[in-house]
Amino acid sequence: MKKILVFVLLIILGSVSGYSQLRVNETLNRDEYTASLGLSTALTDLGGSPENGTHFLKDFNPGSIRFGGFLGYRKRLNHSFSVKGILTIAELYGNDDLSSDPIRFNRNQNFKTWIIEPSVQFEYHFYQYNQNGHRYKIRHAHGFHAGSFDCYIFAGVGAFYYNPEGYRNGTWTSLRPLSTEGEGLPGGPPTYSPFAFCIPAGLGFKYRIDANWSLNLEFSDRIWTSTDYIDDTHGTYFSPSEIQQYKGSTAAYFSHPVLGFIPTADAVGQERGDATHNDTYMFIFIGANYHVDNHHRRGRSKF
Repeated sequence: MKKILVFVLLIILGSVSGYSQLRVNETLNRDEYTASLGLSTALTDLGGSPENGTHFLKDFNPGSIRFGGFLGYRKRLNHSFSVKGILTIAELYGNDDLSSDPIRFNRNQNFKTWIIEPSVQFEYHFYQYNQNGHRYKIRHAHGFHAGSFDCYIFAGVGAFYYNPEGYRNGTWTSLRPLSTEGEGLPGGPPTYSPFAFCIPAGLGFKYRIDANWSLNLEFSDRIWTSTDYIDDTHGTYFSPSEIQQYKGSTAAYFSHPVLGFIPTADAVGQERGDATHNDTYMFIFIGANYHVDNHHRRGRSKF
């Protein structure tokens, strides 16, 4: 809820600052292909900060950083609004070994997963600076409009596929089929889906370097997802003996891989993950945009 309120505040501040923007050249009103690469991080039940039960950036741990990127197409609706469709692919990772919280460290769980996420995002360009001048790069001409700067906030809807895996003895194993919290077993919760929905939102900056190319920087957060199983951890401990009976010894291990520093012999039914908050993830992407000129040029002079 706090993240949603922060984003609404950004929209209000952006609307106010938008009144001070300078006149934008018509070349900004074009569509573009966009591609970015950067860093990804998971904000889930595993790993995280020394504090138990924190959320959002308070639970960020640099050791969980991995990599990702996206490809997409942006449609400029007018000077202030645009819409883009993108496909994001990124790796997420978490490990209790990264946390100095003794309870998390003793729990000894880990995961990684690839996220494959198509989404549609709407952008509000609240500040645009454009150096008005000559349309073409004529030598010695003054006032060419390279160097445009654009700030925008965005939000949208998306869906994603994920498949959490756990690490043991040099091998990564898919966790969902193992029912590590008794999913799908008698007396356990239902099996979770590998598909989920999300709400991406964030802040972006663009810098135009010439008539066709610009660079961009985006800070992006999934302020809500429909799942708490990105890390295969959600509710309470299930009986390891029952899991072993139905799923085998590997499943029994991943259901309760504790180190033993804190006694957990009677952990069945106790908290394994925080069921009150769904998992989320964040990106910082740097990329390039190729601008498609939709204006009809036939019959125009080159000078």
